[in-house]
Amino acid sequence: MKKRITVLFAMILTMVVLAGCYMPAPTATVGDSQTQVALFAQATLTKFAQQLSETQPAPQETEVPPTATEIPPTATDEPTAVPPTATATSVPVVVITPIPATATSQPGGVTRISFAAGTTNYTVKENIPANTTKRYAVRLTQYQLAEISLSSSTSAYIAITTEKGRELVNFSQKWTWYHDYATENGDWYIDVRTGVYAADITLYVQAPQRVSFDTGKDTLIAKATVPAYFTHNFVAWANKDQTMKVILSPTDGLVLSVYKLGGEVLLSSSEGKTSFEGKLPKAGDYVISVTNSKNTSSTFDLTLNVK
Repeated sequence: MKKRITVLFAMILTMVVLAGCYMPAPTATVGDSQTQVALFAQATLTKFAQQLSETQPAPQETEVPPTATEIPPTATDEPTAVPPTATATSVPVVVITPIPATATSQPGGVTRISFAAGTTNYTVKENIPANTTKRYAVRLTQYQLAEISLSSSTSAYIAITTEKGRELVNFSQKWTWYHDYATENGDWYIDVRTGVYAADITLYVQAPQRVSFDTGKDTLIAKATVPAYFTHNFVAWANKDQTMKVILSPTDGLVLSVYKLGGEVLLSSSEGKTSFEGKLPKAGDYVISVTNSKNTSSTFDLTLNVK
């Protein structure tokens, strides 16, 4: 009996094993299949992105050009055409008839800027159409200092060339201010170009009168007559740490200003003063301006001491 039970148990066990061998494998559900595809795709894209980043160069930063509002660099901070010297001619007496300065049109569309007697500067104010270049000319002598500045209601820039074609400033520099010493006798051509909009421009041109000391002297007196509401500009060389003293006489209606060429303002005309005394920060040319605020011409003595 026991033998039959053992045989029967062995047969049942054999049938179970055989049935397991022929059972089909479990089928993946739709959700399982999508999950595997998504994982594979994600792994592939991640690897591709990694390889692409390894083969592509990093993006380069684009340099931002300076804005038009920056103050542009000057040709020289220190004078090169006029060396410092203690020997020079005596200061001339300026005798003038107060007539206004003029800007007159010439053939070829050039506007001539002329300083009236007793004046050393002129201001042009006009409207220039969009995308237009207007040319002005000013006559200078060799070694004479000239300062030029432009302000406008919309974007406008200057270019400057000499009579012989030497380029001092071009439009690509986007400058609105410049000073330098004339290297030759002749005209400086100042071109003003507007952008996509018309511009109301103010062009200021200054050529100061140079004054210098006689040999062995540290004081001079400059005599000048300046028309009503005009400014007479002087320029004088001085060394670093020297003390400069300036006195106007008479003082009625006159205002004084002093600044280092291309640099620090030592006395602003807004202070309304008629005298100045101060230690100089650098060697170089200093511009001394006398403005007549009266409605009549004014004759004055400017006493300058530097030591």
